[in-house]
Amino acid sequence: MKRVFLALPAGDNPGIREHYDSIRASLAEETIKWVRPENLHLTLHFFGDMEEEALARADGLFRQHLRNLPVFDLVFRDAGVFPTEHRPRVLWFGVAANAALDRLAEAVGDVLLEGDLPLPDKPFSPHLTIGRIKWIGDRRGLGQLLQKYKGEEIARLPVGEVHLIESILRPEGPEYRTLYKYLLREEA
Repeated sequence: MKRVFLALPAGDNPGIREHYDSIRASLAEETIKWVRPENLHLTLHFFGDMEEEALARADGLFRQHLRNLPVFDLVFRDAGVFPTEHRPRVLWFGVAANAALDRLAEAVGDVLLEGDLPLPDKPFSPHLTIGRIKWIGDRRGLGQLLQKYKGEEIARLPVGEVHLIESILRPEGPEYRTLYKYLLREEA
């Protein structure tokens, strides 16, 4: 059994790292469990625990369905919180509307159906989680910080591959290992 998810890695993007570091410094006095920078990613689908047979089936289907999708750029814009600013729990960077990302999400859905794999329990809501909020003492300051990011482009992420990642839970935080990479098609 492996705990796995499908994602677009983003931790090595300089623009994302710059804004991540800036927000982290601004909220240094708050109690937030920050995602380790090297672990930053946009989750396409969380599978949870998978048997080896299901993992092999998923791998084969992703190879088949993703290879003809073109590479694309993803624009991260805005910073926000889930569920609300009054009860913030997750701090994130948003994603601008993107037809190529929508096609990728549809292809993932096709693989899940064809492979008889677990379907998501809620609609796809693309975002990049940067921290999990335990306690915010200065909610007004948080609101002002988020307002500064309203409409602001944070970074462009060239997307040329999708990763199927194993998440190994450790006391110091999860360790991620890429099990499979799926290359998207370069435009001719």
